[in-house]
Amino acid sequence: MVTYTCITKLMKNEKWDIRGTSLGGLFVLEPWITPSLFYQFLNQNQKNKIALDIYSFCDVLGSKEGNRQLLSHYRHWFNETHIQSLSNKKITHLRIPVGDWMFQPYGPYIGCTNGSKEYLDYVMNLCQKYRIRVLLDLHGVKESQNGLDNSGKSANMEFIVSPSNKERDSTLTFL
Repeated sequence: MVTYTCITKLMKNEKWDIRGTSLGGLFVLEPWITPSLFYQFLNQNQKNKIALDIYSFCDVLGSKEGNRQLLSHYRHWFNETHIQSLSNKKITHLRIPVGDWMFQPYGPYIGCTNGSKEYLDYVMNLCQKYRIRVLLDLHGVKESQNGLDNSGKSANMEFIVSPSNKERDSTLTFL
C-alpha cells in the first residue's frame, strides 16, 4: 500500500505554481466527455435500454458486460503515456472525479465497477512517479446531488427523441 502526502501538511508559506487539468470521464461517465461509450444506446426506443450516466450504463449492460467495457475504458482513457505527456507539459496538479460507488458499490454498480479502485491506485502511483499532485473530487454520491449525469445518476428528466424540421431524426435528448 502506498502512502500519499496530503497538501494540507505542507508549509503554510509555500509558494504554489499550480498548472492543472481534470481527468473527467474516467470514473464518472458523462456522455459529452465519453460519447463512444454511449453510442451503443443510440436509436433505442425503450427507456430501460438507454444509458445516459454510469448508473444506467451499469444497469442496462449488467455487471459482467458493464465491467468488461469499463475495464477496457480505463486502460484506454488514461495510462502512463498520458501522464508522462502531462508531466512534460509541466502540469503540476490533476483533479480526478470519483464516485462513492467505487468504494462501496451498491445497486447496479455491484460487479460493474470492479477494478475501479485498483485503477485509481494505478493512476495515483503514476502521479507520484511523475510528481503530479492529485485532487480527489467526490463527484458523485448515492441518489445523486443534482440529478445530472455528472453526479452518477440522472433523475427527474424526461428523455425524448428530438424532432428536426418537425420530423424525427433519432437524436436522443432530454427536457
